[in-house]
Amino acid sequence: MLQIIRVDILDGQTLDIELSNGHLILFDTRHLPEANHSYDGLRDMETLPRPNTDGQSVFWQDGTRITLDEILRWLSTQTNNSL
Repeated sequence: MLQIIRVDILDGQTLDIELSNGHLILFDTRHLPEANHSYDGLRDMETLPRPNTDGQSVFWQDGTRITLDEILRWLSTQTNNSL
């Protein structure tokens, strides 16, 4: 099962996510879906605080959580839209 083994912040807004299969994901949190208001706090921050991971999600102390499945789904949608 694919897992997040490390997560960090680049340039204040981009998640640097390392997966158990060796792949890296750079995910710009400014592109989180605006329809989901649970991410409003993240989008409004100039610099994100350091996130944590439990292997299946990225989360912050305030309770905001982004699952690996959500990230992969959003990346897939962005890739398909750019073709």
